[in-house]
Amino acid sequence: MKKCWDLTPENRPNITEFSESIWSVTFKKSEIEEAENYRDSQLSSLNEDKQITTHPQAVYTSRLLNPFTKSLNNHSECLDCAITDNTKQATSLND
Repeated sequence: MKKCWDLTPENRPNITEFSESIWSVTFKKSEIEEAENYRDSQLSSLNEDKQITTHPQAVYTSRLLNPFTKSLNNHSECLDCAITDNTKQATSLND
């Protein structure tokens, strides 16, 4: 497209070059669509063939990973605490 806008007419593509570029883009688009259709058909056939079965004794329940996290809800007000800037204190200690 940028070649078509060139100020110098000699740099612009002729009708043959233009039609070839349009043809190649159209051809590539049809290849992509064909590949997408093939991929979709393969995925749908995989999903139809695949049956998910769960073992009847495989029952999972959620549980706390760490018993110390159980009391975190009681201390949730600490999440609103302000964090002070201790860099001034650290620099005065180093002086």
